[in-house]
Amino acid sequence: MKTSNPVVWLTFLIVALALVAASIGLFWQDGGNSFSFVTLRGDTVSIAGRGLYHYDTMLMAIGFKAGDAVTLILGVPVLIFSLLRYQRGSVRGGLLLAGTLAYFLYNYGSMAFGAAYNQLFLVYVVLMSASLFGLILTLMSFDLAMLPAHFSLHLPRRNIGIYEIVAGVILLLIWPGLSIIPALVEGKAPPEVWSYTTVITYAIDMGILAPVLIATGVMLLHRKPLGYLLSSTLLVFTVMLGTNLLTAGTMQLLTGSIDIRQFIGFVASFAILTLFAIWFTLALFRNVSDRISPQDVPSIDVA
Repeated sequence: MKTSNPVVWLTFLIVALALVAASIGLFWQDGGNSFSFVTLRGDTVSIAGRGLYHYDTMLMAIGFKAGDAVTLILGVPVLIFSLLRYQRGSVRGGLLLAGTLAYFLYNYGSMAFGAAYNQLFLVYVVLMSASLFGLILTLMSFDLAMLPAHFSLHLPRRNIGIYEIVAGVILLLIWPGLSIIPALVEGKAPPEVWSYTTVITYAIDMGILAPVLIATGVMLLHRKPLGYLLSSTLLVFTVMLGTNLLTAGTMQLLTGSIDIRQFIGFVASFAILTLFAIWFTLALFRNVSDRISPQDVPSIDVA
């Protein structure tokens, strides 16, 4: 694979800004206190009232702090490690980098669009933009036609493809089934809207992520080169996002922001998907090599 200098510089920028944003979000506290707020819909919600997420609900503020912790402990170290491997022309490093950049794009895109406006808004926008273009350029670094030849015949390709299709279908069904449709029946907005105008996560998951997962799974089952590339990216992305969601859900449960029923309904399902993603990610990286093994070259449909 060919490395790209813009990818290197964009990743350095992401590392620097993510360290600043996550550290401020996680550790900065002022003297404020939480307070009640009546929304435009007449609902009363609890606003954090302190720190960077001063104007976010308590639930969302805890979730954002959990995401900041995951970014510092997992996201940034993996980003640095994968970049160093990518710079050496490693296919494994490039795949890991693509998946990690996809996670940063999702995370800071959600912050830019979904978090209550705060002092780091411009930082979120830059992080989102740098992650988007870094991801695109990283994906373009691969020789797509030859990429499947780097994967061993022992890769559980069929199982990974089926998992991605199932995960996409679950994303399409879980939000309408647990939140949107019940709210429509009752003639009101989903409770997750709280003091916000809409639920950004629902739009991203159902409108973008779910279709990409399903299409990627289908392509992998048909041995399409793009299926190999996107499957690797999405598995790494899912592991990191799942870690974020599980950390946030656990912190929200421990602080009483959600009850055990909500925890099981929203968090446990993603825990199962994350465990499968970890298993398949490990299997994938065990079966991908930086060098092509002629005896392991699969039959590839390049159409």
